[in-house]
Amino acid sequence: MSQKRNLAGWCCALVTIGAVVIPAAIASAQADGRRIYDEQLRVELDEQAPQQREIGADVGGWLSFALFSYDDALARKVRTLRQYQARAWAKANFRGVHQGYVRVLWGYDDWNTGDDPLGRDDEDTDFQLERAWYQLDVGRLLAPGAVQRGPVGLKVKVGRDYAQIGSALVLSLPLDLVQFDVTAGDWEFKALLGKSLSHTRNIDDSEPVARHMERCFYGLEAAYKGFSRHRPYAYVLLNRDHTGEKPDDAFQSYKYDSNYVGVGSEGTVLLPDLRYLVEAVGEWGKNYSENQVTGRDRVCAFALDAQLEYLWRRAMHPKVSAEYLFASGDSDRRLSANSTIGGNLAGTQDNAFNAFGFRDTGLALAPRISNLHMYSLGASFFPLEKIDLFRKMEIGTKVFFYQKHRSGGPISDTGATKDSHWLGWEWDVFCDWRITSDLTWTIRYGAFRPGAAYTNDDCRDFVYTAFTYSF
Repeated sequence: MSQKRNLAGWCCALVTIGAVVIPAAIASAQADGRRIYDEQLRVELDEQAPQQREIGADVGGWLSFALFSYDDALARKVRTLRQYQARAWAKANFRGVHQGYVRVLWGYDDWNTGDDPLGRDDEDTDFQLERAWYQLDVGRLLAPGAVQRGPVGLKVKVGRDYAQIGSALVLSLPLDLVQFDVTAGDWEFKALLGKSLSHTRNIDDSEPVARHMERCFYGLEAAYKGFSRHRPYAYVLLNRDHTGEKPDDAFQSYKYDSNYVGVGSEGTVLLPDLRYLVEAVGEWGKNYSENQVTGRDRVCAFALDAQLEYLWRRAMHPKVSAEYLFASGDSDRRLSANSTIGGNLAGTQDNAFNAFGFRDTGLALAPRISNLHMYSLGASFFPLEKIDLFRKMEIGTKVFFYQKHRSGGPISDTGATKDSHWLGWEWDVFCDWRITSDLTWTIRYGAFRPGAAYTNDDCRDFVYTAFTYSF
C-alpha cells in the first residue's frame, strides 16, 4: 500500500512539473507533430501485449493522459490540448491455430478556449473500434502438435489491424484488411488487400477531403532471411482513391491514385551492433492538378531512406543513430507538396513524392515526406540504471537539418514559400520512463528554427507529456 502511495506521489509531482514548465516553454509547430506521439503510443501498446496462452483468453486495458502545447505558425498562436483516452482489449487463442483480438478506444479532447484548429467546440469525444481481427494458422491446423514447423507456412488474417509494407516508408496505417503471410524455407511473403478507415486524415489537405479518406490498398512483399546479417526485401503497393468530397466542389476534382515499387535491406554491417536500414521507392500514378475537373496528370516521384544505429553493450546502454531521408519535389506546385488546392500546375507532370507511411521528421516542424532532404543525428542512454526506480528511464536527443529538393517548390508546411533550399534545423529532447511494469511516463520537446525558405523566421516549439497505465 505504501508503494502505491509513493507512486501516486511521483505521478502528482510529475504532472505538476509538466503543468508549470510546459506553458512557459511553448512557441510554434504544426499539429502533425502529434503523429509522433501517436506512433510512440501505438508501439508501446503493441509491446505490452500479453504472453500467449496455449488455450484461453485474456482481457485488459490502458488509461492514458497527454498534454500537448505547440505553436501554430499559420494562425500565429499557441494551441493547448489535454487528451484523455481509455482502451479495453480482449484476446483469445486456441493452440496457436485460431487467434482473435479486439480493442476499443474512448477518447476525450479538451482544448483551451478557441484552440481547436478544426474550429469545433473546445471539447470533443470519440469512440473507435481500433482493432478487431481473426487469424488462422493453416500450417498448425494441418499439422497439429508438430514439434517443428514444416517448410511452408501460411497465416491468414481478416479484420481491422495496423498494416505496414517494407519499413513503413510508404504504408503505415490501420486498415480493414485481408492479409496472407507465407513462409517457404528462407523466404517470407506478405499479401494484403485493405481499405482505409473513413475517419483517417487524408494525405491531401484540401478542405473538401482533408478530414476523411476512402482508399483501397493492394500490396505484395517478399523478403529473404537466408543471410546471417542481412534481410533484403522488395514490395509493390497500389493505392486507389475513392474519397468523396464534403462538401461537393464543382470547380475542382480530387483523386490521387498511386503505385509504389520499393527495394530495401536491414540488418547489421561492419560491427555486430551496428544496425542499418536502407530503402528506395519509385512512385508513379495519376492525380488531378489544381483547377482540373476532368483529365488527370501523371505522377512520377522517388524517395530514399538510409539509417544507422549503434548500441554499446555497456553501462547505461548508450545509443547513437544517423538518418538521411530524401523525397522528390515538384517545382511548379504553388503552395503545398501534398494538397490538390495549391498543388500541381495543370498540364504538367507531378514529381512530388506522396505516400502513406511514417518517419520521425521532428516534433516541431514535422514535415510530410515530400520535396525534402532530411539529415538527423540522435543519441540516448539510461543515466540512472543503477537506481531501481529509474532503471528504465531513457534520456535522449535528436537534431534535424532540412533542405528542399526543389528550391522553388513547396513542402507540406505552406509557410516555406521562398525560393531557397534551406528550410532550417530542429533540436528535440526526450525522456521515456517505465516507472513500473504498468505505468510509463514520457515527455518530448522540440524547437524548430526556420531557414531562408520561410518568410516568418520565428522559432517554433512543440512539447508533449503523457502517462500510460495498463491493467
